[in-house]
Amino acid sequence: MVAGAATGTAQATPVGPVDLGTLPGDDESTVLAVNEVGEMVGLSLAGPAPKRSHPVRWDATGQIMALPTPGGTEGQVRAINGLGVSAGYVLTATTAVPARWDAAGQATLLQLPPGYHNATAWAISDTDVVVGSWLTPDDRYHGFRWDPDGVVTDLGTLPGETWSMADGISADGTIVVGSAVRSAANQAVRWVDGGPITELAPQSVSSGASRINGDGVAAGSFRVTSSGPPVPAKWDRDGVLHPLDWPSPHSVWIYGIGSTGYVVGSGYLNPPRRSALIWDLDGDVAALPDDGLGADAESVNAHGTVAGTFRSQATVWFLDGERRQLGTLPGGTRSQGYRITDNGRVVGTASNAAGKSRAVYWTLG
Repeated sequence: MVAGAATGTAQATPVGPVDLGTLPGDDESTVLAVNEVGEMVGLSLAGPAPKRSHPVRWDATGQIMALPTPGGTEGQVRAINGLGVSAGYVLTATTAVPARWDAAGQATLLQLPPGYHNATAWAISDTDVVVGSWLTPDDRYHGFRWDPDGVVTDLGTLPGETWSMADGISADGTIVVGSAVRSAANQAVRWVDGGPITELAPQSVSSGASRINGDGVAAGSFRVTSSGPPVPAKWDRDGVLHPLDWPSPHSVWIYGIGSTGYVVGSGYLNPPRRSALIWDLDGDVAALPDDGLGADAESVNAHGTVAGTFRSQATVWFLDGERRQLGTLPGGTRSQGYRITDNGRVVGTASNAAGKSRAVYWTLG
């Protein structure tokens, strides 16, 4: 693919959306993550803003199950691994406590060290390692790692600095990516095999690489000068930098990386409009077809199929360039696509006839 819009042939018609429903008494829901088996996790919500959030899991057929919140009545589940083990946090009366729910839905809470508080888990590996961030006794954000044997590690900061955050982890649990401060700017960092924090090269004015796939390949951007545009990039499993094509002097953002290395994001490739973007396996960029109206690309799978939103509807773009809107619930007017699996399940949200937002999924033919 080359810079600009691509065209292609039609694909089989997607099936859905399937309304995933809510827990009894709740009125809205959202799905936040899905694994390759089709198991999904997210939130069942109730009440006016701020809504009460209840962590839930749906099996591959869409059956909902409440995840317990020991010590609290609310919480969030943010990630699920390939074996159906999920991670998030429980809100108690005084703090947030990370939780790991096994494949049967049983909860284990992380016991926080003395003085540590407001700890939230963001990602989990297929080896059940959980990573996230917490506040230290002196109220500094630090990343943490929670191993299956219960050992928890403060991941620390760059030398002489004060905060870090752990955002993602490889499937085997050996590579953690996140952010840390250096010289009052955000920097992309990682931790390998339980080792110390290291900054991803090149050392630049600022950088970020919070997206990671199962093989440990990270995606993000770095800024060479404070006034220049960010440079999109991938960092391979060894931490080697691979800049991505960006022929524009304008802004660009990275939103997702697929299991084989496709990258998606958004940016001003053809100003003045902002385009949804895909980078192929050679690092070449293309704008996804949007009829000049703009679109959002959120996720990409192994085959280069992109999930996102176009004209207020969840949409997929196939690698040959064909675009397909996925539709809405009966009586609803809006939908969004957030994640896509390698076997063609798209998850997101859609409004129903009552105007409520519901977790949904589609299956690509």
